[in-house]
Amino acid sequence: MRHFVGCTTWRFAARQSGFYPPSLDPKDYLSYYSRVFDFAEVGLPATYRFSLARWARETPEGFRFAIRIPRQSADDGSLGHFLEGLRDVEEKVFAVVLQTPPGMELANGKEWAEETLATCSYHGYSAAIEFSHPSWFQDAGYGILRRHGVALCWDAGRRGRPHAEVTADFIYLRLGGDRWREWVEKAEAETLDDKRIDAVAIAASDPVLANAALEALGLAQNKYAGSLPAPAPVLGEGPWTGRMVACVDLNAYYPSCEELREPSLAGRPHAVIMTDQPEGNITRGVVSSCSYAARKYGVRSAMPLARALALCPDLVLRPVDMHYYKQASQKVMAVLAQFADVIEQASIDEAYLDCTKKAADTSPRQYALRIKRAVKEQCSLLCSVGVAPSKSCAKVASDFKKPDGTTVVYPERVQDFLAPLEVGRISGVGPKIQQELKKIGVETIRQLASCDVQKLVSRFGRNGAWMWKVATGADDEPVVRRDDYVSISTEHSLEVHARAKDEVVAHLNGLVDEIYNRVAKRGYLFRTVGVKIVRADFATEMREVSFQSLQSQKEPIASAIPPLVDRFSFTGRAVRKVGLKVTNLVPARSLKAQRTIRDYVPE
Repeated sequence: MRHFVGCTTWRFAARQSGFYPPSLDPKDYLSYYSRVFDFAEVGLPATYRFSLARWARETPEGFRFAIRIPRQSADDGSLGHFLEGLRDVEEKVFAVVLQTPPGMELANGKEWAEETLATCSYHGYSAAIEFSHPSWFQDAGYGILRRHGVALCWDAGRRGRPHAEVTADFIYLRLGGDRWREWVEKAEAETLDDKRIDAVAIAASDPVLANAALEALGLAQNKYAGSLPAPAPVLGEGPWTGRMVACVDLNAYYPSCEELREPSLAGRPHAVIMTDQPEGNITRGVVSSCSYAARKYGVRSAMPLARALALCPDLVLRPVDMHYYKQASQKVMAVLAQFADVIEQASIDEAYLDCTKKAADTSPRQYALRIKRAVKEQCSLLCSVGVAPSKSCAKVASDFKKPDGTTVVYPERVQDFLAPLEVGRISGVGPKIQQELKKIGVETIRQLASCDVQKLVSRFGRNGAWMWKVATGADDEPVVRRDDYVSISTEHSLEVHARAKDEVVAHLNGLVDEIYNRVAKRGYLFRTVGVKIVRADFATEMREVSFQSLQSQKEPIASAIPPLVDRFSFTGRAVRKVGLKVTNLVPARSLKAQRTIRDYVPE
């Protein structure tokens, strides 16, 4: 469950409270503000679009906006056009905020509400709504909101009796007035009582009140210190020196494979579903992946099928076909191998290429474009390519522009490129580590690079040293051929569904010997252990843990299971299948001779 806390604007209220240094240029207000708070509610006139791209560019990855919809757009039928215009900042929109027209009562406003909220869902936006007439505050009004998953805007500063009803999977709270604290406490109480709530957004009237709310929540108050972040860096041009690594990421891979054998799916919203039902008769399951056309409706991976169909009733469904996807992946990897001195397949749809020698006489950008063109022409698939001097930076670069993106980061620009990004952009830094880093004031890669490495090691172990190396551009992990084995895994279907953590742990422990013997027989070292569970409704969940150094023994696999299982919820949700996986495999024979197995055993 996450909190987003900020102000109803970063401009006037913050300026009046003395929040900004007097010498700060107003054009830098947003950049400054977004390094202190992670949320802002903003008004956006229907004709004011030109700064959206700048908003997206100047704010950190984890920053979120709530955008108030202009009344005229909600009233005159142009809402869909307005929402389409938000595409430049779409990924950072927490919700859009609507208001019922003044004087409109529930009795004559139901059709307006149904149509307006359906439009928001159609365009993939969560929404919160303010009721301007008291007739809406009843079960019939709340029922409309629940049907569309829209939150009632709680307004602690509202005159009269404020209303608080939970109608969505998030709470939207505006803070003001003298009773703000009891409203913060009420929101927290609701999150404890209703496990469906996964976020609380709090928009305070000024920065002082926002910090008071953080204190009431037991979260660290925010105070900006340091210079403003550099503008978006020029990633470099000219001659390349040193190692060159390309990370190639196939875009929307499973749906793209389905389009290869069924071209009529191209451009349509469709999804690949984890289900035991055949094509043409899919009524239950979970979205494994979906096309970019489906994502415009709000459909996402790991979403229950019923929710996906509610967002996009015309969604075309296809069952997962791993055999087919693996065949297509083998063809892609064969193409990529032509461009690499060494190729390391990281997953079915991703690979690292050490191109240092083969690309020596070519510009990195032209070489990346040649890779993309070859994949497109020989496999009919799109990919994004990131080029950098290290695997970790190349991975971040490949995710930087999707789909069909090309990002080249020259060696001398690595820190400039990484610095303003959220730490979660680093592959291997998951939500739990992000939370721990936030407790010590680290949210961006720049802040991580500025940390005392010894303090990181004392808090995170050797993983702390690894994160610091990535943040400072010192990561030198080699690209290592993995033969045919990207990961080694095994699964077990339960005759009787498990409902308790101890049962799941016991079943997984029964898989340890098998998985370890397969790893040892093939002569691999491993870095990552993963646990998978499949729920009774076919929802699939995965948790992983990565060691800083490569492992060779059975004990790290067994010891990783209980804490990984602790990260799942077992309240009222049965498990029908469990799986165990080791990945990030490296053949022991491929490592330098002077390194022995002792180097990879945990201290």
